[in-house]
Amino acid sequence: MSKLPLEGMRVVEFGQIISGPTAGLIFGDMGADVVKVEPIDAGMPSRPNNLRNGSFFYFNRNKRGVAVNIATPEGLEVALRLIKRADILIENMAPGTMDRLGLGYAKMREHNPRLVYCSIKGYLTGPNQSRPLMDEPGQMASGLAYMTGLPGQPLRAGASVVDIGAATYAVIGVMAALLERQTTGKGQHITGGLFETALFYVGQHMSNAQLSGEEPVPMSTARSAKGGRTAIYDLFKCKGGKQVFIGIMSDPQWVRACAVLGMEDLVNDPALKYNAGRGAQRDMLMARISKAVADRESKEVVDALVKAGVTVAPVNTPLSVMDDEHVSAEGRTLPAEIGGKRGRLPPLPYESSEYKFSVRHHAPAAPGKHTGEVLQELGYTVAEIEAMAHKGLVRGPDLPNKAQ
Repeated sequence: MSKLPLEGMRVVEFGQIISGPTAGLIFGDMGADVVKVEPIDAGMPSRPNNLRNGSFFYFNRNKRGVAVNIATPEGLEVALRLIKRADILIENMAPGTMDRLGLGYAKMREHNPRLVYCSIKGYLTGPNQSRPLMDEPGQMASGLAYMTGLPGQPLRAGASVVDIGAATYAVIGVMAALLERQTTGKGQHITGGLFETALFYVGQHMSNAQLSGEEPVPMSTARSAKGGRTAIYDLFKCKGGKQVFIGIMSDPQWVRACAVLGMEDLVNDPALKYNAGRGAQRDMLMARISKAVADRESKEVVDALVKAGVTVAPVNTPLSVMDDEHVSAEGRTLPAEIGGKRGRLPPLPYESSEYKFSVRHHAPAAPGKHTGEVLQELGYTVAEIEAMAHKGLVRGPDLPNKAQ
């Protein structure tokens, strides 16, 4: 296999929680040398954004960790040395923080004109650009939570889709900037927005509402309404209470589903031949399908409908999905060290004919795990590094503790 596409690229990540680390994860999985810079007290209760929870071990693989106090002149010099040799900088600090630290884009481009500086913020340019924002309020403000929940009960998605999406779109911008740099020789500042990402997701509903002139309704309501776009596109409870999702997406699927579910008496009913007719009798059909699957194991129902070419899926949890035969197949997960436990976690969700993803570095369980080796690469001597550690300016498990 060929080498990974970003091998030789250097990334400095000032990332916390999810969005910044997600961008670093993507670059790291694609082969870049990602150095994650954490505060000297990372992992402490005073730094909840740097705690070693399950999310940390997922979003921070394929990175080397450095712990340094960049609020000091010596720590700032470490950061500058990292940035001067970097191709990409990632940060998702609160608005204005990097400028206050002396690491804003305007200054960094003077030190490294080829640097592609990637920021992920709550809002892009506009009246709200100075406001902080998190994933869940971003879903609320954009209308995404409204479309996800029940009427009167907006609900966030069951994953940090806005954080992850904002990072992914920012990475697309960075890749375009790297391509342009090949011609211009200059870097640029790319900013991803959480709110704008959520708004992008809601764009289809915004478009439908403007086309129809009608107030949009949550997808839960739209799905269950008679005359909805797809008559049968819903959850059904099987034996033991486990659920399956069945979606009858075409008239041929309807015929095949009837055969599998023992509803042959409905196949030749002209009122049910097309989706609109089935939508008009949705309540009756929901009851028939519910009865048909109630005494059958969910796996039996799924297997039979899959064999018949009907859209179906089991309802899994983040643990039960690990037993899915597709998830268990080679390449669908990567090995992970999760807080001292061995596990498996998803790779980036695409494949290449030329390379495969792997784990070169597990997420740094100890803050500053690679501080010593990275500082030596930057030209510091062992004595200088140990002196900085004694002063509490840098931290690492193999470095001296701060002198008492």
